[in-house]
Amino acid sequence: MKKARLGITIISVILLIAWLFKVDYNDLSYNNNSTAYLGILIMVLLIIFGIRQLMKDKK
Repeated sequence: MKKARLGITIISVILLIAWLFKVDYNDLSYNNNSTAYLGILIMVLLIIFGIRQLMKDKK
């Protein structure tokens, strides 16, 4: 289970980087980048959750 959480966390980091490339930096409005912003938010939350669970498993 620990390996699965680590794998999901690593995949989330990779997807976060991919979402950062999807943002249109010339126009940062929500209307133009709503899917990218939501994707970034979800990936950040998955990374935080994964790190918390991995730290909890070590204790």
